[in-house]
Amino acid sequence: MGAGIAGCAAALGLAHVGLRTALVGPEVRVHEPSADAPFDPRIYALAPASIEMLSRLRVWDRIDATRVQDVARIRVFGDSGGSLSFDAWSQAVSRLAVIVEEREPLRVLDAACRFGAVERIDASLDGVEFRQDDVRLRLAGGRSLSARLVVGADGSRSAVRAAAGIPAQQHPYGQTALVSNFAIERPHRGVAWQWFTPDGIIALLPLPGDFVSLVWSAPDALVPALAALAPEDFARRVGAVSAASHGRLRPAGGVHRFPLQRIDVEPLVRPRLALVGDAAHVIHPLAGQGLNLGLQDVSELLQALGPEARAARDPGDPRVLQRYARRRAEPIRGMRVVTDGLARMFATEDATWRRLRNAGMRLVDRSGPLKRALVRRALG
Repeated sequence: MGAGIAGCAAALGLAHVGLRTALVGPEVRVHEPSADAPFDPRIYALAPASIEMLSRLRVWDRIDATRVQDVARIRVFGDSGGSLSFDAWSQAVSRLAVIVEEREPLRVLDAACRFGAVERIDASLDGVEFRQDDVRLRLAGGRSLSARLVVGADGSRSAVRAAAGIPAQQHPYGQTALVSNFAIERPHRGVAWQWFTPDGIIALLPLPGDFVSLVWSAPDALVPALAALAPEDFARRVGAVSAASHGRLRPAGGVHRFPLQRIDVEPLVRPRLALVGDAAHVIHPLAGQGLNLGLQDVSELLQALGPEARAARDPGDPRVLQRYARRRAEPIRGMRVVTDGLARMFATEDATWRRLRNAGMRLVDRSGPLKRALVRRALG
């Protein structure tokens, strides 16, 4: 249930392991490039593990290579002299991540589902009935269907999760993500930049050509003033932080706003239901790991279900689903602790915390083993 990237990947993967699969959910509308807005406002940094997973689904090589950008280096700056730098060369990898627009993986996954062994049902959910041997879904328009397993990939406000009675604890950050794209004066050379500032966390990700994508996690109190700025004035405000790295910025699309919160979901499964993606967890975007976490949910679910499906057993068996839940518990908890801790640590104005967090960044930057451990985790 859910036709976003995680939902499409799950449907396609389940079909690949031999299960009769339907992809249910309204079609996701994506940005169409134009002269004024050449890139999708939703940009993702895909880790190598996510790319490997999409390759196993035989869709990664169908993505338009002119619409992706390798990340060769990451530079992070604290709010009082601390800094961190990671580069692919020192970690003996070809790239740290790949920047891609939402529309590209969604396009190739949706096409593979429509022309593969997946039934595509473009309808929203009206109701769910969990029964001993199956789940009955009532869809808008009057249609209903039954399934031995439902994969809930219908986003942070998951209707399937709510129908199953699985609680979701919401923890607002008091921040809003401002997302926009810019043309730049100086080449980015595949470097991703991030600044922790008193006005929030500002990240600029490299896009193909001389363009970058902004994710500004701004305090809610500052958002009205930023939203009131004319496009050129907003570009100058961002440029005041990044001028040394990118030169003058020119708007290449509008500014989009997304309230930020952490959502904790427990449990991830119940008989005949498994949650993946934003239906299973929502984390702060400062590490760019939200979609990667969701795609690894799908990968682990497919591994748990694969042998059972080939043996013609029940994919909704609680023992099978608990295997998936156990495998995902530590990675989700670990990423939540890291992103939540950093977001809250840099949100405080306390002078002692400022000294500690910047000293910590300098310490990590000088520690080769610790940096390698962080990179390995980010690579998946």
